[in-house]
Amino acid sequence: MQLAWGVTDIPVSYTPAIRSTDELVLEQEATASQPDLVACWRQKEPARKLTHVGGRPILVLITESSYHAQYDHCLSNWLTQAGVANEMVRLEQVGIRGNGHMVMLEKNSLEVASWIDRWLRSKVR
Repeated sequence: MQLAWGVTDIPVSYTPAIRSTDELVLEQEATASQPDLVACWRQKEPARKLTHVGGRPILVLITESSYHAQYDHCLSNWLTQAGVANEMVRLEQVGIRGNGHMVMLEKNSLEVASWIDRWLRSKVR
């Protein structure tokens, strides 16, 4: 899934600045990094930076059964290329299985909230 401004369909500020999405020069990976993932879009180098994003902990949390599960890693990759430190975590890799996209409505939502709380407490001082 390709969003007009890379991470969103609404304008965001890049450095060097752009006035239109036509100025974002993109390329798609030749192949996906894993068979069950999509090949991501990225900026052609040199990549523009998202200088107003960051400076705070950013978590890209991916659930096992979400319809986003095949491409949410692309958000993490885009942020990294744009100079934004982030941590990508797949819930099944931390022992929380079966969640879909609406994780806050699921039976184990308190378990997920507890994991997120621990993550936040470890990052925010």
